[in-house]
Amino acid sequence: MNPGIIFAIIAAVAFGAWTVFHQQAADKINYLFGAIIVSLTAVVLGLIFLLPKIKTTTLFSNPKGILFAVLAGVCALTIDYFALKAYGSGLAISVAGPIIIGGSIAIAVLIGFFLGESITLLKILGLLFVIIGSGILAAISG
Repeated sequence: MNPGIIFAIIAAVAFGAWTVFHQQAADKINYLFGAIIVSLTAVVLGLIFLLPKIKTTTLFSNPKGILFAVLAGVCALTIDYFALKAYGSGLAISVAGPIIIGGSIAIAVLIGFFLGESITLLKILGLLFVIIGSGILAAISG
């Protein structure tokens, strides 16, 4: 098995847990402050892992890496803020979670196609299932 698949599974588990933790926090914290706490926690943990290896770690090899990391950070704050708002508005985790995660899947696949990744019938079918499933969940919450 490709190690990347294992890393993707670990990320998916973390994303699922992230969704639950956001839902649980949403009615107990200001949305923007909550988003900042999530980001600050990531910074602190990242530094704990990085600092012992700082002398042997190449931090970046291309300035575009900094640009894309900053843009990802902007997206991360946006995700945290609006996920907290979605859950804070009373949207059930069984609805908001799949919409947030499924929507992110659809966007990632579409951008992948735009960046030149191969388009196959199975990828299109999978994308349609994600979009239809998220749409059904959005419709039943309405």
